[in-house]
Amino acid sequence: MSWEPTFVIAGAARAGSTALSETLRAHPDVWLTQPKEPHYLAMAGETAAFSGPGDAETINRVAVTDPAAYRELFRGAESFAARGDASVSTLYYSTKAAPRLKALNPDARVILVLRDPVDRAFSSHQYLRNRGFEPEPDFLAAVAEEPRRIEQGWHHLWHYTGMSRYADDVQRLREQMGPDNVGIWWYDDVTDPGSGALEDIHAFLGLEPATGDDGMARVNASGQERSAAAAGMMHAASRSRVLRTAVKAVVPCRSVK
Repeated sequence: MSWEPTFVIAGAARAGSTALSETLRAHPDVWLTQPKEPHYLAMAGETAAFSGPGDAETINRVAVTDPAAYRELFRGAESFAARGDASVSTLYYSTKAAPRLKALNPDARVILVLRDPVDRAFSSHQYLRNRGFEPEPDFLAAVAEEPRRIEQGWHHLWHYTGMSRYADDVQRLREQMGPDNVGIWWYDDVTDPGSGALEDIHAFLGLEPATGDDGMARVNASGQERSAAAAGMMHAASRSRVLRTAVKAVVPCRSVK
């Protein structure tokens, strides 16, 4: 029986991929790898040796870049209707990841959850600050440090503006996998229980809705439930006119068709 992934949650980072992956993991017909982000499609055959704060304890430790080790993540998954991983690096490193996914399974489905680029970048900064990794409390100052950090080998979550430029990567995945195999949703819809996005994603994967399904899991990327107050404060801060005007100078928002 085949073991290859039938789908991937490819990104974007800080756009609800953890909540979506944990919601899908609870479905009886879905297998998702542990770790949820092996980063194999982006980094196959490489050694994860990123040098930013906390990178050694996080991505360098959990990345699965050996082909045999990646296949082992799917041991026992052959009978599941949908099996995949949820590495947001798949979108960001689409130049490498798209042809690798095509080679593994040309019929694989790609789930993309995109977010307003400024909100996404700010959320990434706040997430790294909350984990104690981001040394720069000022978001715009951290954005100004991005080129130096990339040159020094800090991993992709630190690429605040780079990871918010989606259009070329989305187009590359659509060209490689075929437009019918790439589904695009928006963060605001995925996090809205009444939008029908979860039902659409189930249908995209050929799944029946799970019995008792009550919507998306309420987790952030650390796996902890986020309080409504904290979420509201972050959303309000990211909507600040001054902040958004300044950030849009370095985070262009191109339309994704």
